[in-house]
Amino acid sequence: MYVTRVKTLPIEALHATFDAQYPVAEFRGLHCSLEYPVEKSSFPEVWVRYSDTGPLKQAGVSHVEDTDPVDGGRVTPYTRFRFEGSWEFVVVALSSVERDRVYDELVATIAWSGFDTLRGRFRNYLANNDLIDLTVRTDEIESTGESAEPGTPWGTDEIVYERTLAIDLIGDFTPDPETGLIVPLSKIVVTPTADLTLDNESSGFDSWH
Repeated sequence: MYVTRVKTLPIEALHATFDAQYPVAEFRGLHCSLEYPVEKSSFPEVWVRYSDTGPLKQAGVSHVEDTDPVDGGRVTPYTRFRFEGSWEFVVVALSSVERDRVYDELVATIAWSGFDTLRGRFRNYLANNDLIDLTVRTDEIESTGESAEPGTPWGTDEIVYERTLAIDLIGDFTPDPETGLIVPLSKIVVTPTADLTLDNESSGFDSWH
């Protein structure tokens, strides 16, 4: 459900960023994937991984959201779930220089995305997605190691160079209990309803639910 979308979002955001308009021509069309590169034509690549760093839990205490009976004819309860996780961006290349240059471009794209119009498309794509409400820690980037090992997926003794950076994120989503699909954020509307437990004599305003 949510894991599939959380994994594909950074890939789509990177593709939207490293396109024909990217300011550094060498990295336009940079290969990004959820799978480790197995063909030489895919190098260099940004291999993206995701892992949960906390439990998936219901947002709030006994939190329930209802459908509007005017639209659906009946009230259906929904609840919202929250998760915490980490994206790992593994740069895979056939030279240390190429690896480090791609790594630097990733850092620039993540860290400067709030200030640079073209690189900002990375952050904008994540913020404008309609399924997961995300908060990404673009102000803190962790380098989690590098390696250089001989041996390629196509059977040569060339050295494969890797370097990894990680960023943390939290998010929430609302699943449809009948279909298991995530409810689009654009379909969630806050509407005022009267709380009948309140004393109407003491307040002239309805409470918001």
